[in-house]
Amino acid sequence: MAQVFVNATLVLADRLLENGWLLEENGKIARYGTDTAPDADAVIDCGGKYLSPGFIDVHCHGGGGGSFMSMDLEQHIKAMQMHLSHGVTALTPTPGTIDPEQIRQLRAIKEEIDRREDLPHHLGYFMEGPLTQPHPDMAMGDAKAPVITPDIYEPALKEAKGIVNRWMAAPELEGGMEFGRALRAAGITGCMGHSNATVADVEEAMRNGYSCVVHLYSVMSTVTRDNGFRRGGLVEAGLLFDDLDVEIICDGCHLPPELIKLAVKCKGYDKLMLVSDCGPLGGFPEGEYEADFGPMKVKVFIEDGVCKPPARNCFLGSVATGDRLVRTVYKQAGIPLWGAVRMATKTPARHCGWEGRKGEITVGADADLVIFDDDIQVSAVYLMGKAVK
Repeated sequence: MAQVFVNATLVLADRLLENGWLLEENGKIARYGTDTAPDADAVIDCGGKYLSPGFIDVHCHGGGGGSFMSMDLEQHIKAMQMHLSHGVTALTPTPGTIDPEQIRQLRAIKEEIDRREDLPHHLGYFMEGPLTQPHPDMAMGDAKAPVITPDIYEPALKEAKGIVNRWMAAPELEGGMEFGRALRAAGITGCMGHSNATVADVEEAMRNGYSCVVHLYSVMSTVTRDNGFRRGGLVEAGLLFDDLDVEIICDGCHLPPELIKLAVKCKGYDKLMLVSDCGPLGGFPEGEYEADFGPMKVKVFIEDGVCKPPARNCFLGSVATGDRLVRTVYKQAGIPLWGAVRMATKTPARHCGWEGRKGEITVGADADLVIFDDDIQVSAVYLMGKAVK
């Protein structure tokens, strides 16, 4: 069966294609253009709206009341359904565990999700920690940075084979470089975050398997002085080194427009990824809640468009969705729409090893598509050509 989308502005990786059409056959993009649309079994009129690749979120802890930090399948499904409704057609769900038994449970959850055709594609987990520096605003008591030893991570990496795509650590920790090499040997992308690394540390880390900076500007080192001499941190390294991919949380709260524009200017559209860092309460209205953050339930407040702990001294993730990320970059930072979409689609697809298959309108790619207006209000979502919204 074939269907053709007509009366659309196609959002390509490098431009907008007005008055366009797109032909989908058997779940794949077969052709697209601006001339006379081909015949098909079904015609979908986009009403002059944008037709875009589905968004890909590579850093997401949950949403809609569901938590990826839980070992409960129903919570994962609930979160994925919420993000799908906002145009996210692929995810790297983000727990943060080094426990082999929990990773086995996550494997079973992924296998169940992979059987379904009505949920975003599961591209493998992103483990945000726990081999990192204590969070400066949230560390309890005398929390200390861990020592990263093979007896801690080797059993976990054995269980993670084939289901974990990315893993974050603070590379400057004792054993951090060895862990980076172990990630590389396991085929897992090494990411740096929640870190006090210097630029010199990052240079060494890049030689030892790390290739990405997690949520740039947030919970990481920046310029410091050592006996009067200034030195750069992970923020500066992320902006400076061309080989590093970088995430930015673009909910309109974590970063002001000028820092988004600086990151785009330094990194370009092909090395920068828009992420939500969304927590279990993604999509919820403002108010006081109790949220499931893995091993504990936490009292939080949603206000000013973001999630905060009771002390209100930092952000506890976000409540953002994929459409909001693109809207923020397009409307607030003034980035061209196609550039904003590229950072939410093609770039994360390439980062996760899915280049040419997901995240772009190109012949042969999966027909994961989103229709939205100029305010990035999503009206329709398609997975492999099948309407799911």
